[in-house]
Amino acid sequence: MIKQIVSDFISDIKNFEFLLRKEYNLTYDQRIMPSIDHPYNKKGQVENYTYWFHGNGCTLKNGNIEYHYNYHIHEITFSFWPIKTFIETHPQYDIEDWPDKLLERELYRLIEQDILAYLIDGGVVLQVYRVTGNLY
Repeated sequence: MIKQIVSDFISDIKNFEFLLRKEYNLTYDQRIMPSIDHPYNKKGQVENYTYWFHGNGCTLKNGNIEYHYNYHIHEITFSFWPIKTFIETHPQYDIEDWPDKLLERELYRLIEQDILAYLIDGGVVLQVYRVTGNLY
């Protein structure tokens, strides 16, 4: 089940990125994070997604579903709290009881399966997840 949850989380973020690129004619070599020369604001809406870029990350809402994630260079990364929030706000997944320890264990199983990995930055292992394998 956790593999499907993470898959939906990442797929929805990538769908938002696709819609943003389409709306503003961005090429795939252009970063999604807004800067001085980007044609869109830090806050806005694209189709069903309301977005807010901040720091090195983004907060998305699609209806009541919340997505919180960061970028490490061009990679989508997330920590425990954002995936927990996604589960709690997603109508398909909020019916499940996901105690924190269970969720941590299930995320770690995805690391053991080489689907997720912890982010390593400057030789420091962070408890931040990134996708390294096939979610689909």
